[in-house]
Amino acid sequence: MAVSGRTPWSYRKGSSPLHRLSAGFKLAFLPALSLAAFFPGTEKRGLVILSAIAFLLILLSYAAGMRPWELLRGSRPLFLVVLAVLLFQAAEISPPGINRDGLYEGVIFCLRIAAAFAAGTLLFAVTTPGEIRKSLSRLETALHLTKLKPGLSLSLMLGFIPKFFEIWENINLAWESRGGKRKLSRLVVLIPLVIERMMVRAAETAEALEARGA
Repeated sequence: MAVSGRTPWSYRKGSSPLHRLSAGFKLAFLPALSLAAFFPGTEKRGLVILSAIAFLLILLSYAAGMRPWELLRGSRPLFLVVLAVLLFQAAEISPPGINRDGLYEGVIFCLRIAAAFAAGTLLFAVTTPGEIRKSLSRLETALHLTKLKPGLSLSLMLGFIPKFFEIWENINLAWESRGGKRKLSRLVVLIPLVIERMMVRAAETAEALEARGA
């Protein structure tokens, strides 16, 4: 098993101000921060917004007892795929070269992804799945949506995000323990295995919910 607290997007025990903050507020604020990273506008406005988000995330990470760079733990495979796609789009065949505008847009897009990823890491680092469920249940009651149970679906969806990284860490550890190299071929082999494990986990969760009458 992956070590709790070190797996990307996993909960870290603590008593920081962010840990004690209302789960509902964190659920509203941190995802909104992720969306703000993709706010449309001019290049200058985009850079200003990204800079402000990055500065705020750094402050919040210290408030949560984390180092800022820990917010990007586990993001390497994601960025490898994103960079490969963006470099392919920026490449010009005739004449051979690099489209500077396309490359610049690619870099900005990577920064947006980094900000969104870091905000998600921070959310799950200071908020337990139980706190998320309770907060969404209260919102269901306030909106009179208890029969539809949208909070249950949303909490399950959010819960599967850290599970993905937990499964990825375990499979990656097994790959490296058997002499596997950190090459692009690793993604080709491991990603289908991760998807399979996630599907099995989803089926087990659905079966458990049915047994409880959910």
